Amino acid sequence: MYMNNLQLWKEKYKRGRGLEIDKISGIQSKYSINYPKAYKEFLFVSGDFCRAIPQSFDFDYEEERQQQAQKLLKEFKLSHLIKKPFWVIATDANTFYYFHLDEGDNPPVYRLDCEYYEEYPDKYSFGKIAESFQAWIEKGIEYYEMDPANK
Repeated sequence: MYMNNLQLWKEKYKRGRGLEIDKISGIQSKYSINYPKAYKEFLFVSGDFCRAIPQSFDFDYEEERQQQAQKLLKEFKLSHLIKKPFWVIATDANTFYYFHLDEGDNPPVYRLDCEYYEEYPDKYSFGKIAESFQAWIEKGIEYYEMDPANK
């Protein structure tokens, strides 16, 4: 429904293996959350690792990403910026990418660059970077396709 392009990309490059529903459900149960449908479909299609996400994404490190984001928010004194429940989907140094858990089946994706927020408090350090999770993944596929190193 949301990840048709990812499925085609995966078949083209023979990348990733899907996660079992039980593994996805286990994390949701552990954190008492429900992933949006688009994210569940992403995990089911792409699996535990996805090269379409240029930032660090590996399902085996889901818990560490959540902890790292909380640590960064405290370390840089930015906890006040994110008021709603959120889920971190990727990290990159002192930056993390996330969606809010209450913004529908295909939520927008946000970015927070903790290191540069105070110096450059603009949309490039904090804010919405994609109108939906699906759009974010499709942009990642596009970037992957454009990179000559991936030919």
